[in-house]
Amino acid sequence: MRWRTRARAIALTTALGTAALVGSTGTASADVGAEYWKEYCDYGRACIYHTSSQVWNLPQCGTNPVNDYFYYAKAHGNAFRVYYQGERWDYVAPNSERPINADNLLATRVEVYC
Repeated sequence: MRWRTRARAIALTTALGTAALVGSTGTASADVGAEYWKEYCDYGRACIYHTSSQVWNLPQCGTNPVNDYFYYAKAHGNAFRVYYQGERWDYVAPNSERPINADNLLATRVEVYC
């Protein structure tokens, strides 16, 4: 009787450990290279703010398409430029942050310089 209880405990522990490992691996790989909304700008990202708690974290160097209105930008590292309809733009220097889009134009893309 004792060996059955012990075998069940070992099987349960193994199953839970495997589930935790698989779950954590899937989550980590999903975040790598993805564009995502957050309540803040992650370190190392170029970010544009829709509201104070809706921050678009851009993942990559080069062109990142967007289609919304943004009012603030932060560069944790690389410089970037936000382009609006009519080819107007705002530049954000490396390791800086500033207000953008004074004329409330639709942003169409962000070029991150690496």
